[in-house]
Amino acid sequence: MWKRVDYERVERIRIMGNKILKSQGRILDELSFVVVELTEMRQVFDEALQEIHYAGACQRVGRCMRLAIVKDKEWVGDIVLGSTFPNIRPRDEAFGLTKFIKDWKERGLVSPWAWENREYWDRLQAIVNHARTFIFPKFQNNGLGVAAHALLLTQGVKLWEERYGNPVYGFDTLCTHPNSRLFADNGWILVGRTKGYSRDPTRVFSRRAFLQDWKNIKDNAGLGLLTTGASLGAKFSD
Repeated sequence: MWKRVDYERVERIRIMGNKILKSQGRILDELSFVVVELTEMRQVFDEALQEIHYAGACQRVGRCMRLAIVKDKEWVGDIVLGSTFPNIRPRDEAFGLTKFIKDWKERGLVSPWAWENREYWDRLQAIVNHARTFIFPKFQNNGLGVAAHALLLTQGVKLWEERYGNPVYGFDTLCTHPNSRLFADNGWILVGRTKGYSRDPTRVFSRRAFLQDWKNIKDNAGLGLLTTGASLGAKFSD
């Protein structure tokens, strides 16, 4: 899905954010991430998202980490990570989570995904949702998006674990392009499709009606990726 972009305005936003990052001494030569924490930079970051990404800025409930992508002392793009969503069956099956919603009535729960179901929710925290990625127009067509997603599986995981204290066993995302190189070139696995409905279940409320549900799973050593449909059931032990 594409969005009409005002390139001059976007570049002005990028230059503004670049100055903020440089004033903090946080822009490196090598491809890396900078966690956005200052209110001023967060506002610029979200403004860039609003201008470039088809889904706009990302205001998440729960955990949210804004990562500025930097290279050659330039702010080149953004990634947003956040808490994932419960009750996505293809994802839960792929990660071995469905066994923790069984027998919910017998356990006195009001639903399988009730907050009191700690067996499910505590394990769900080990899956991080990829919410946004973009590369500024000035730096596109150089493979930076694919390279940044590869770095997400190492440096991104480390930054998330340092901030929130939970191990990361995998990522999930919803994607409108099933052949996106961001995911396909980095070992993500297409595990299912989902729909979006309004209160009237006969109406699909979004043109993103059939979103691709992807996941990325780390292997047991935490050094690579499982590129099969194998689940992390062993990770999420009883």
